[in-house]
Amino acid sequence: MIDPGRHFLCIHGHFYQPPRENPWLEAIELQESAHPFHDWNEKITHECYTANARARILDENGLLRMTTNNYEHISFNFGPTLFSWLQHNAPETYDLIIQADKLSAQRRSGHGNALAQAYNHMIMPLASTRDKITQVIWGIEDFRKRFGRDPEGMWLPEAAVDRETLDIMAQHGIRFTLLAPGQAHGFRESPESSWTFVNSSIDPSRPYRCELNGGRSITVFFYDGPISQAVAFQNLLGNGEDFKNRLLAAFSDRRSWAQLVHIATDGESYGHHHQFGEMALAYALEKLIADPTVKLTNYGEFLDVHPASAEVCLHEQSSWSCVHGIGRWSEDCGCSTGFKPEWNQQWRAPLRRALDLLRDRADALFFAKGSTLFSDPWKVRNAYIDVILRDHRDVSAFLDVHTVGKLSTQERVWAVILLELQRNRMLMYTSCGWFFDDISGIESLQILGYAARVLHLAFPWEPDLLKDFLAELSSATSNVKPQLAGDEIFRKRVLPHVAGLAQVAAHVAVSSVFEDRPVGPSLYCYDIKVKKSDNWKFGDRALLIGHVTVHSRVTSERGDFLAVVLHLGGVDFRCSVLEFPGKKNLYEQMLEDLPKAFLEHSSTELIRKLDTFFPGRYFSLKDLFAEQRCRIIETLTEEMFEDQASLFDTFYRKNKDLAKLVIEQEARIPDTFRAAAEFALSRMFTEELDKLEQGVFPDGLEAVMEEAEFWRISLDKGLAEKMIGNRILNLVSSLSKHPKDKKIAAEITKFLNMGRNLEIHVRLPEAQILFLAIVRSLETGGGNLPQHLPELAARLAVRLSEA
Repeated sequence: MIDPGRHFLCIHGHFYQPPRENPWLEAIELQESAHPFHDWNEKITHECYTANARARILDENGLLRMTTNNYEHISFNFGPTLFSWLQHNAPETYDLIIQADKLSAQRRSGHGNALAQAYNHMIMPLASTRDKITQVIWGIEDFRKRFGRDPEGMWLPEAAVDRETLDIMAQHGIRFTLLAPGQAHGFRESPESSWTFVNSSIDPSRPYRCELNGGRSITVFFYDGPISQAVAFQNLLGNGEDFKNRLLAAFSDRRSWAQLVHIATDGESYGHHHQFGEMALAYALEKLIADPTVKLTNYGEFLDVHPASAEVCLHEQSSWSCVHGIGRWSEDCGCSTGFKPEWNQQWRAPLRRALDLLRDRADALFFAKGSTLFSDPWKVRNAYIDVILRDHRDVSAFLDVHTVGKLSTQERVWAVILLELQRNRMLMYTSCGWFFDDISGIESLQILGYAARVLHLAFPWEPDLLKDFLAELSSATSNVKPQLAGDEIFRKRVLPHVAGLAQVAAHVAVSSVFEDRPVGPSLYCYDIKVKKSDNWKFGDRALLIGHVTVHSRVTSERGDFLAVVLHLGGVDFRCSVLEFPGKKNLYEQMLEDLPKAFLEHSSTELIRKLDTFFPGRYFSLKDLFAEQRCRIIETLTEEMFEDQASLFDTFYRKNKDLAKLVIEQEARIPDTFRAAAEFALSRMFTEELDKLEQGVFPDGLEAVMEEAEFWRISLDKGLAEKMIGNRILNLVSSLSKHPKDKKIAAEITKFLNMGRNLEIHVRLPEAQILFLAIVRSLETGGGNLPQHLPELAARLAVRLSEA
């Protein structure tokens, strides 16, 4: 017989994505691979993080019956860099996660569901002692700021562990961590007992005490490996009932202690890796909460009542995702995704050596220069998390506390640059850079971007560091043909993204030529002020002379620049930038000389004059930040495409009846017609979708898609699905304010009919959830629902209370 006083369940989700920000912009740029979303964080938030905060539970007929916040009932940790992104880009989801922890603490004797995480997913056993300390401190402080309490447990990136890391965690008040069962080497029941050595078979149903230095200890929970594997890789989330039953089946009458059945997987299993996985989780949780034979708990609550009695010794330098220990992040150990079995990962070792060289040189620089500025450089680095958590605001107050003596303005900037050098130096060790199969992958390029940022910040003091770094990186070779070496990849794919203040000024000046409104007052992490701007246009040619100031909110650097943009039509333009101080009469000289040459159509003379004012390099289209570069290209090419579009449209409309006749005769239509049809229909499709953004019903969309299907032309149905879904959501939002408005309900029905007729699978979880709230609110208030709402409930698959 199962005893609820001795049978406990806990599900842990490790929610994490690597930092994807451009290190110079502190923002994620457009990621085409995440289409129709802006980037992968946005996509996974939609599929997983938000979905779990408002998880849907269906009835036996597939109708939405209720929603629940899964985070209230599971143990979880969010990577701090991801959680920071959520705070700024998905604040409602962020708040629901914070609220879930508070509610769980109220229900579980003060023990919240959330755990901390070592800060930026660095493989801790491979880190220096200083980095281990900082990672733990930053993880704890980030947790305190967000959840308003001290963390009890801490998740280790990739569950990679060594005794020194555990000891540092224990010194900072961490009570427990989670590991894979294969990381246990042996256990004993008491200090007097003999050790029993295990091979991936330690019993995961109880906690174990790991003895550390100085009489300290930490508790280790080993998750149930087979069930966790089934959730992650064997489609156990395909059915919520099966999931629940598999968990309950893990209890055993043979155990004499209070049993904790618990699992741990990537949190993205619930909705991203497995579609509707959050719904399977919500269903299982509801059934388990109602089951009188077991109790849902979290690790802190369980440990309070059932402290560890057995002792464990661990496999040093082990992890949950590398059977060789931690080789996946340092060598060609054999672990890979298996996507390209003929590839090797020999690049991993030289990549780590190159970053270790950069780390050691950067640390020496930080200590040497920092010792003249800070009371204690390494303690100040540990404290710098306070500035990061304030989005780099109040840095002046931070420096007042932590610097030595009265520093000059330049010395204060140097102090911040040194601390930012250290922040980026740690970010470049984010584990994903080694996890996948090739050094040319986006994950490796991301950490190399952080390395480039370190090199950029260190350059004034260490100009030879780049050469030494590239020499070490050159022995890393890509598997992707033409199999470039690591240093070539770095030069071609990373260094072009390096951006100083002058490039920001150039970006502002060029954008001002093509945008109706001037850039500012901010651009990414920079404050912008266009102090003066004069421009001339003649046909498709343009000239701009401007005075721009740029201030980095991250490093506190400031720049004052003169900029001149010359646009000669199409994508032919150049931007020259010069530091302004000491050249106050230069602007007036330019106003005298440059417009005259421009208006006289003397491009050669104008460029010659520009070279006299601006010796050295100039900026072109490729130097602009990615998203603005794409917008400018679209602006430049729009008129050209419009001129040609009418020709394609005319050709398609004039010849489509003839082409249909060709098909009816089972003959092959010419490629020329197919190309024209694809261009014309894609353009019409875009125009119809543009109507959705304007709040207009796209009455021609159905005809366009029918024609495209006839010619077997693929249109972007994913984008159509997203935009129709967004329109329905907006309409349901309007309905929540005016639930008796039949016109809004009719409009929603029109879009639902459109999706059905076009065979577009429009996912409507947010609209369903909002509509459920509308009808529940009206039902609670008493009285009959307006007639159009039950009809709409049926279309949205939402269950009414009386149903």
